[in-house]
Amino acid sequence: MSQIILNVLCEGPTEDRFANHVLKSYLKDFNIVVKTTILFTSKKKNIRGGMLSYKQAKNDLELLIKQHSKKTYETHYYTTMFDLYALPDNFPNYKVANKIADCYKKVEKLEEEFAKDINSAKFIPYIQLHEFEALVFCGLEHLLVDYPDMTKQVENLKKIVASYSNNTEKINNNPATAPSKRIIKEFEKFHHYDKPKSGEFVTDKVGIEALKDKCPHFKEWIEKLEKLSEE
Repeated sequence: MSQIILNVLCEGPTEDRFANHVLKSYLKDFNIVVKTTILFTSKKKNIRGGMLSYKQAKNDLELLIKQHSKKTYETHYYTTMFDLYALPDNFPNYKVANKIADCYKKVEKLEEEFAKDINSAKFIPYIQLHEFEALVFCGLEHLLVDYPDMTKQVENLKKIVASYSNNTEKINNNPATAPSKRIIKEFEKFHHYDKPKSGEFVTDKVGIEALKDKCPHFKEWIEKLEKLSEE
């Protein structure tokens, strides 16, 4: 039986730390090895992190697939961790998807068109609703470990979750009110919010199973990954 390798193309360091620690630890129990790559922003300057155009994602994915296509002793799969927030408008069929009011149907359409364009049976697209920090909103109380003086601010953030019927994936992607912007705004007078560190720490404390219970789209993605060990 060949080794199953899941290659995760991450939009930035926050997603990379989550995939390289929290996701990797979880999928190890399914005999799946996780390897991560951060999206190239500029290959000439060797800068990674941040997506300026769809071409970046497609180029990096195609390169990953090509690199592993001849490895007969391993079975490679590919997935992404990109945010719906600030997703480039040159994504396949972006204009059509952007007219869909329901955020779950919108992201489903984007992932469907993304998969068609990459055209690989080994590719499982994932676009986070609406931003990685939706997962952090699932465990806001854990922020107090690193920011113990932020009790009031954390309570304010919890009120936001309640206003979205406790579905953190629905916290919207308006530039001023994206999940990360809300956290930063609460903390900025007192602390620099360390997105990668806190993202990894909080999601690790919450755990994948609890994140699945709280985030339906995230759950769909994780369950697809779990089933790779059955193929």
